Amino acid sequence: MIELNDVQIDALREMGNIGAGNAATALSQLIFETINISVPSVKVTPLDEVAYLMGGPEKQVYVVYLEVMRTMEGTMLSLFSAESARFLTKKMLNKDDVDMQDELSCSALKEAGSILCGSYLSALSQIVAINSVASVPAMTFDMMGAMLDFILAEIGLVADDVILINVDLSIASTKLETSQLFIPKPRTLDLILASLGMG
Repeated sequence: MIELNDVQIDALREMGNIGAGNAATALSQLIFETINISVPSVKVTPLDEVAYLMGGPEKQVYVVYLEVMRTMEGTMLSLFSAESARFLTKKMLNKDDVDMQDELSCSALKEAGSILCGSYLSALSQIVAINSVASVPAMTFDMMGAMLDFILAEIGLVADDVILINVDLSIASTKLETSQLFIPKPRTLDLILASLGMG
């Protein structure tokens, strides 16, 4: 497991703050409501521990993910619990209820996830001064463990460590259960850590 020093931890936390702030602003404009954010928790953690840190391998989640290319390579993911995904989708579509299987609902949640992914990816690129471009987002709904296996297999990605970002997003009195996960290719993680002073 990679141990970060205080400077690196502060830099990743700043990335989390910038990303969370930008995401909250963009989502607020979409739903015409204020979104409150907490101070994010950001850490580098082994990939095989992620599912257990986020509710267990059998926890069902919606995942919006996009491929990250150019100098920074990997995959950025936004994960939502089923309840939070439904709540946010209802807010985005301004409906009392939604069918999470229909195209409009899927499109709305994908847009929200894309905003979150893009906000954190942009903040990370800004902090470490490494350029990147993201693919069109995709979405899946599955158990946490199966979802991670599927995404890794689909993109052919090999990674040992990931950047996990946990931040509380709240709309009125409802807290959204969501996390961000950046799965960098090993070379990219080395670049990020070197940029943060761990070369």
